[in-house]
Amino acid sequence: MKFTLLIIDDEKNIREGLAANFEMEDYNVKTAASGQEGLDLISRGDIDLVITDLRMPGVSGEEVLRRVATETPGIPVIILTGHGSIDAAVDAMRHGAYDFLTKPLNLDQLGLIVKRALESRQIKIEHQALKQEADGRSALKSMTGTSAAMQKIQQTVQKAASSKASVLITGESGVGKEVVARAIHDLSPRHERAMINVHCAALSETLLESELFGHEKGAFTGADHLQKGRFELAHGSSIFLDEIGEINQNVQIKILRVLAEKKFERVGGEQTIEVDVRVIAATNKNLEEEIKAGRFREDLFYRLNVIHIHVPPLRERKSDLPLLMASFLREFNGENGKHVQGFDSKSKAAIMKYSWPGNIRELRNCVESAVVMCSGDEITLEDLPPAVARNSCENSISVPFGISLEEAEKIIIQQNLASNKNNKSKTADILGIGRKTLQRKISEWGGEGERADGDSV
Repeated sequence: MKFTLLIIDDEKNIREGLAANFEMEDYNVKTAASGQEGLDLISRGDIDLVITDLRMPGVSGEEVLRRVATETPGIPVIILTGHGSIDAAVDAMRHGAYDFLTKPLNLDQLGLIVKRALESRQIKIEHQALKQEADGRSALKSMTGTSAAMQKIQQTVQKAASSKASVLITGESGVGKEVVARAIHDLSPRHERAMINVHCAALSETLLESELFGHEKGAFTGADHLQKGRFELAHGSSIFLDEIGEINQNVQIKILRVLAEKKFERVGGEQTIEVDVRVIAATNKNLEEEIKAGRFREDLFYRLNVIHIHVPPLRERKSDLPLLMASFLREFNGENGKHVQGFDSKSKAAIMKYSWPGNIRELRNCVESAVVMCSGDEITLEDLPPAVARNSCENSISVPFGISLEEAEKIIIQQNLASNKNNKSKTADILGIGRKTLQRKISEWGGEGERADGDSV
């Protein structure tokens, strides 16, 4: 990597001499004759290190340091100073300068300082890149599932995350819309600031307006102090508006203005507040039907629906059930200090057959209850909630409509394995396929391996 240095000095001989020296060292070099010119170059990007004189007419080296520290943190700044300004240079070190050097300059010493500073910067850049990659994997991992529908959602989330575009997430209650919203935020450039959540259905019209936009002291009875709203608190971050289909048209108009103009006024206030907020909204309603009924503004719908993500109900992606069950089992084993190893064949069959009207939220509650009730190593039919246990039917397999042949095959194999207590030879015979073929399919899904004797582990 070829680094770019910026040299700021009002003395032409020093500026050009340093430039020639570092160009011989194979650096890209830019120069500025004043602090303001230097700041203008920094604002355009592509600067890896700044060398600046401390005392200059107009914008001083101290001001350059302060602006770099606040606006482009991470760029090392090296201060050049005369013998009479050493105290000021030491003070600059306390305010974030990487190092300082007195004039006349020792070029070898300056070269070593520059090399050390750039090595440190490179390490930080690589560390940050690794952290972002790990955070990204973690964010996507939170959306548990390998079905075609979930893979499509994960791909959309990755593409949408880096943009500022509004996102509308639709789906039934309990499908995990907030998990998708959080993944978008966690993968975005705004991830260092917390995402602000607002559950729109939980607040009345008056409270929701104040909650979103804040209010001035004395705006209404009980408003005894100024309160910032969620949009104001979300400046530079993301705001998640859950169940946005429940808000009335007065609040819809104000949200539309924020999306269109990036500005609003607090309740009872006159000061216009500008914000940079990425809006992610979710609803379990059909907003197009709500528009036809006159309950939702069409212009707001189009502002929100720049990127649309639909999360299907759990009954349409049952191939994700085993991964979700395993994830919740680990979670509730930890919470309850238990060591339940898994689900027996009857409980697995019942869970796979159940339609899950409450979706992932209901499944999570089911597994939590089963872990608490379980007194052995495996969850049995008796440990499951009655509504789920009633679906036990050992001699049938439920395959939902609308899934791919590959997903249907996965469900059939998994339920047969569960019914045969994970006996792969017996399952392969029943399905009319070779044992190696069965093992290959299980391995492709990231399933269990084998012991030396051929039994599953």
